[in-house]
Amino acid sequence: MIEHEIDFPGRVYGIQLKLAQYPILARKIRDRMRQELFSKGIITLKEFEAEVRQKAILSQYREGLHDPFGQEPEHVWNERLAVVRDQLTDFYFAYNMPTDRLEEIIQSVLASRAAPQDHDLALTFNPELASWDLLFSQGQEYEALAPEKRAAVQHHLREIVVVLIKGMLSDQLEFVGVAKELFTIRDLIDIRRRCIGRGKIGGKAAGMLLAQKILEKADPEDTLELRQYVQIPDSYFIGADVFYDFQLINGFTRYMNQKYRPREEIEADYPHIRRAYIEGRFPGEIIYSLERILERVGNTPLIVRSSSLLEVHFGAALAGKYESVFCPNQGTAQENLSALLNAVARVYASTLSPDALLYRQRMGLVDYDERMAVLIQKVEGMRYHKYFFPTVAGVGYSRNPFRWNPKIRREDGFLRLVCGFGTRAVERVANDYPRIVALSHPQLRPYVGVRETRKYSQHFIDVVDIEANARVTLPVRDVIGDDYPALRYLASLDKGDYLAPIISRLDATDARDLVLTFEQLTGDRHFVALMQAILKKLERYLQWPVDIEFTVDIRPKYPHADYTVHLLQCRPLVSQKQVKNIEIPDSIPESQLILKASKLVPQGVVSKIRYIIYVDPKQYNEAPNYETKFEIARIIGRLNKRLEGENFILIGPGRWGSSDVDLGVKVTYADIFNTKVLVEVPLYREGSTAEPSYGTHFFQDLIETGIFPLPIAPGPGAMLNTTFINSAPNLLGELLPDAATYAPYIRVVDVPAFSKGRYLEIVMNDEQERAVGYLKA
Repeated sequence: MIEHEIDFPGRVYGIQLKLAQYPILARKIRDRMRQELFSKGIITLKEFEAEVRQKAILSQYREGLHDPFGQEPEHVWNERLAVVRDQLTDFYFAYNMPTDRLEEIIQSVLASRAAPQDHDLALTFNPELASWDLLFSQGQEYEALAPEKRAAVQHHLREIVVVLIKGMLSDQLEFVGVAKELFTIRDLIDIRRRCIGRGKIGGKAAGMLLAQKILEKADPEDTLELRQYVQIPDSYFIGADVFYDFQLINGFTRYMNQKYRPREEIEADYPHIRRAYIEGRFPGEIIYSLERILERVGNTPLIVRSSSLLEVHFGAALAGKYESVFCPNQGTAQENLSALLNAVARVYASTLSPDALLYRQRMGLVDYDERMAVLIQKVEGMRYHKYFFPTVAGVGYSRNPFRWNPKIRREDGFLRLVCGFGTRAVERVANDYPRIVALSHPQLRPYVGVRETRKYSQHFIDVVDIEANARVTLPVRDVIGDDYPALRYLASLDKGDYLAPIISRLDATDARDLVLTFEQLTGDRHFVALMQAILKKLERYLQWPVDIEFTVDIRPKYPHADYTVHLLQCRPLVSQKQVKNIEIPDSIPESQLILKASKLVPQGVVSKIRYIIYVDPKQYNEAPNYETKFEIARIIGRLNKRLEGENFILIGPGRWGSSDVDLGVKVTYADIFNTKVLVEVPLYREGSTAEPSYGTHFFQDLIETGIFPLPIAPGPGAMLNTTFINSAPNLLGELLPDAATYAPYIRVVDVPAFSKGRYLEIVMNDEQERAVGYLKA
């Protein structure tokens, strides 16, 4: 950057006078002037735009704006930036370029306005250095050409599209390689119109938009015309650079190195950081833009979702690592704006949460620049009495991550379905179960019998209470009544010893005996074929297994309902490498068996396991209070850190990662990421068993980091050798002296020290539905 004290006002003034003669073309001429400055290395685009912004802020102070970030609406701020940008362009050009070069640029622009000849269609600037305005202008020109002329410049148009995709959506090469074949300049202009601020719109938003383009594209391999069935919600985007602006004006840049701190400091600092972010101020132009969005959407509920540059990363999807916040949006204009700003601040704060930072450390992503864009979406659903919620929500995998029956074909996909908001489909929640669907055999459940079906069904529903202006969780029977339009597709009638389909209008009394089985929905071949087609096409185009989040509108009709699938998210599905031809030893002495499992078994082998960490189900159940159970989870986290670099497994009651301490150990990913196998054994209570986590964000964490989930469900072919575990010395007090009082609850076994040098080996074969853990020399 050159020193501004050296003044040649005559040359700058001369350029301004010259360009004043071209009131319409001046913008394009100055674009070309900037390209010249960038290409000659006089200043970079990034440096130039930073200086534009700095001088624009100074000009606000000069004009009496004492709070420039809060007093100027977006359109005025953008006008200010444009004026300063032109002034700075003239200044740099006057100081660094010969006078005749300006005339050459002017003549070049004038020539380009003449009736174009074939040789006039070539690009006269470097797209990588060009402003978005220039790229959009030139791209629109090319797209408007007649087909024969457009063919001659297709390579130029493709380059412009690629540069815009990298600047607006994602610069991941896997993403760009697919997106450049599908997005047009018109598509990108529409995205830009929905953007607030500068920078990329982030991985979650980009993945959703790319999925939409894929599903809209006509393809002879499609079994259904998917564009008729699939939509995305009305969406708006806060650019990733606004995150930096927010940090700058609030003095939060001091937290940018949190990712390099040790875990203890990250965890200790986060509550304070989160409070500070929530109390932070936003730039005025951002507030103004959010007010305009609220005016457009009215009182429709909104969801504010993270859309970081690392989300939907090919190789690590960061599923559920950042916060998403519902805004019921039923208050006054000021209340709704305050709630929306609070939601965005919470999303920003979640970039520094222990779960997110420790996951990034584990996955080798800590050195990436993690700017957070934000995706604001109208919530899809319908009003029913005083509640608002989607009929069906869920998550879908193009590859079934688990086979509970040899008939199931992985390649046909997998769903988790709930009624209401999809939080209950993607998270492990207490006392509740989504409907798990293998799309190859949609009515083949992991369990059989009326009692089991009733137990493993959805009992609670997440909805927006419009009158209370709040998102609430309620019993299904308190929300869904006999007049719910799609009732027969979602529910069955509990007759005691059997569950009956709903074939006629119910009365209010019968409505109290409903069980959400989704039986008619999953029995509709049209719905199953639609979900298979969506998942297969996305995987085919992305050349990578995917998982999606979605809602479904159901319009009852004969012979089958009409469905609209609202695609909320699409990301690459990171999966464990499948090890084939696994042989389970047949002649293992009983004394060397440590565990066996026979249901919901994954595929793989884990060798040389030195430590077993075991949470005793009986002792855990008898723990005196919440604080004790909560502390058990924290000790597991400390052991996870203490045994880093060692091969160990975790064995515990109920659901690892449960939000309810009475249903399992309340750990997060940050507490267990070093383990090799996460074993779940039954709770020490009659009738209590753990619901499989397959398809949840918690499950995806395990899959992405190579951790095998292994439930030991009661039944033939399942056992855990507690005699071996309880007979071995407990090393908890040795490893964590201050946690020694928790030895009755947690045992740490050094396997080779207790078994004469033999290590634990776990062999898992999903085809045979068998897993064996045994001592191996």
